[in-house]
Amino acid sequence: MSNSGTRAIDYDAVRSAARASAPDRYYAALFAPVEARDDLIALAAFTGEIERISRQVSEAALGEIRVAWWRDAFLSRGESGRSGNPTLDAFAEVIRRRALSLGVIEDYLAAHAHALYGEPPADDAELRETLRNIDGTPFAFAGSILGLELDEQTIDAAARASGFARIGIELPYALMRGRALLPKARSPNPFAADEAEDWRPQMAWLASEGLAALAELRRHLRGKPRTFTTALLPLALVEPYFRALQNPRHEPARDILEIAPIARLWRIARAHWSGRV
Repeated sequence: MSNSGTRAIDYDAVRSAARASAPDRYYAALFAPVEARDDLIALAAFTGEIERISRQVSEAALGEIRVAWWRDAFLSRGESGRSGNPTLDAFAEVIRRRALSLGVIEDYLAAHAHALYGEPPADDAELRETLRNIDGTPFAFAGSILGLELDEQTIDAAARASGFARIGIELPYALMRGRALLPKARSPNPFAADEAEDWRPQMAWLASEGLAALAELRRHLRGKPRTFTTALLPLALVEPYFRALQNPRHEPARDILEIAPIARLWRIARAHWSGRV
């Protein structure tokens, strides 16, 4: 990574942020070629910072202000200026050197800002578009960093596999904040964490859709170079997530899902060695 500018970037802080807020992407980045590794870690740190906003704020407007700060910081940043935020400065360098689209980043941030409010997706088509922006964008950027051009079918399938798992994991946080992640037709009660409501049918639907998308993705990857798997390594956690989410002892609306770091690392390492997510 280049350290040009008025102040050196604290890359140790970037790595720590990635490991804490986006462990799947962080561990996946460790198996990337050395010339792409640090850039993928910066991507993980950035996406992790954005994704955790919804868990940290109780009011949507406060979260939107934080998302807007990131958007404005990227759009107004000079060529060599430093913000003092290591993740922002490191990812801004990635954007510049890898020629990542600021328009795509704006769409990614706008989708996160919109998701902070309680409005559920109108239907499955709108949900799929949300998944494409929120969950597909990091995979598309990972591909660009690795010198790949992932086609829309691959990104869409990856977004659905990852996104449906994310919804299952985030459900307790969303219900606590009164946020709807699924269309009303698929939600027993999209605005309140009422423990009397049974969300297990929704977990079964999420698992069915997510695993079908993963199978679709695997078909797309047949015959592709191994580097395509590298861009998609975080998806190695999709199957373990759904198994945990559908465990009879797991209460979807209340229990926070945890997977041990060594288990995350092992799944990603196995996917890397086998070339199959």
